[in-house]
Amino acid sequence: MIGKIIKLGILVVIGLVGYNYFLGTPEEKEKSKEIIGKVADIGKAGVGLIKEEVAKFKEGKYDRALDKIGDGLSKAKEEISDKGGKLMDGIESWEGKKELWTKEKDRLKELFETATDEQKEALSEEIKNLNEKGEQLEEEGKELKEAAAEQLKPKE
Repeated sequence: MIGKIIKLGILVVIGLVGYNYFLGTPEEKEKSKEIIGKVADIGKAGVGLIKEEVAKFKEGKYDRALDKIGDGLSKAKEEISDKGGKLMDGIESWEGKKELWTKEKDRLKELFETATDEQKEALSEEIKNLNEKGEQLEEEGKELKEAAAEQLKPKE
């Protein structure tokens, strides 16, 4: 219901802007041109955001960070393997999530390389979501790394 009201509101605004642009007074025409210019700026900003996400994806920004954290966790895992427990389970869980993330990244990268412009636009949302998952995974890995370092710290 709310969605229909919003769509109707958008159509009314578009209709008014269009009417004023073509049939309005000179003042109304000027305001309509300003609105259209601002909408174009928003569109350009959106495209810029998508391009930034794709660039981050191509650069492998999260690959390097996750690999670095993964290496640190692997070392910590070796050192605490005899103790086991929640930390060990957390590290193993993180490694599984990272592996799934990497497979998804590779799949999207392959799709993106052979996609048309229209398909790339559709894939950009998936890439953005994958980048967000990468950030979350990076944070989770840092927390695990800190917990491992704390556990391995010599007791006084």
